[in-house]
Amino acid sequence: MIAKEVGNHVDDDGYVPVICGLSRCNKGDIDAAWEGVRYALRPRIHTFIATSEIHMRHKLRKTPEEVIQIASEMIAYARSLGCEDVEFSPEDAGRSDTEFLYRILIEVIKAGATTLNIPDTVGYTLPSEFGSLIAKIKATTPGAENVIISTHCQNDLGLATANTLAGAYNGGRQLEVTINGIGERAGNASLQEVVMAIRCRGNEFFGGLYTGINLKHISVASRMKLELKGSTNHQCYTQCSTKKHLGYLVSQ
Repeated sequence: MIAKEVGNHVDDDGYVPVICGLSRCNKGDIDAAWEGVRYALRPRIHTFIATSEIHMRHKLRKTPEEVIQIASEMIAYARSLGCEDVEFSPEDAGRSDTEFLYRILIEVIKAGATTLNIPDTVGYTLPSEFGSLIAKIKATTPGAENVIISTHCQNDLGLATANTLAGAYNGGRQLEVTINGIGERAGNASLQEVVMAIRCRGNEFFGGLYTGINLKHISVASRMKLELKGSTNHQCYTQCSTKKHLGYLVSQ
């Protein structure tokens, strides 16, 4: 319904929202995600697999080479369905070996990923660490200049907004946040905090970065979320640009 109704709406300045479905790196999930989003004018599949040593060993029970192969094959499979916009997340990137992280990102770009989302899945990193990671991925990963670098920060140490802003400062151009910061465990980066920080300090510290979000709707969305707070997984993706208005929200 979202794909058909929201995903086919063109606003006055010609903007069309991206409608995204999240899936694990397996064909069943990807098929279900594509069935949900394919009716939109701008559909996206977002697929993920864990890349930290602790997750690969104890959750996936896969070797690093197997994880790279699965990720590459599933990105290619998503593209084969007709989805030209595919996002990839190396789950628990904040605790992943950086050299391995670079390797898997290179391979998923080759396979057709259009957005590289870097999640601090358990809210473990500090802003200096996370910002440096985004900068290094952007500077050293072949093909990174042709994709969007995204952030996804959890709030376990109370640093989700700070880490998100550090990511934006260092080249992140999609910032995954949630309305009121509500999310798993301690929550996610807050839509309100991130948007207003960029609005208030964008010219001074972020090189003119902006989100394009209509600030008048933030309080309305916040109140709506509180009224519907029995459903706690309404994530939003906020994409930013220094050159062109690319702001969007995608409810998940």
